[in-house]
Amino acid sequence: MIDFTSRLGNIQNTHRAGGNWHKQLFIESTSFIASAAAGTMMINAGSYGLGFLITATPIGWVGLIIGGILVVGAVAGASLGANYTLQQTSGNWYDAIINTLGI
Repeated sequence: MIDFTSRLGNIQNTHRAGGNWHKQLFIESTSFIASAAAGTMMINAGSYGLGFLITATPIGWVGLIIGGILVVGAVAGASLGANYTLQQTSGNWYDAIINTLGI
């Protein structure tokens, strides 16, 4: 929720400053979607891995705790990485789309 509202604030600040808020909306929405998708994929992969770990090893609960910490770190890293990448590149995508459409 905090991430979403801060993105809305970025769009509103761009609009108030007289900037291209449509472009900022595109950047914020694509990076939000990519961040959420990357986090979801990592959570799904991690939950399968942890489920296997708990059933396949005699010390599954210890592995579950350590693995859970690693999964949380991997999810955060994937989400932040996707967000950063899309923040840097989606502005160029927006420009290419607008130029192609001739707007």
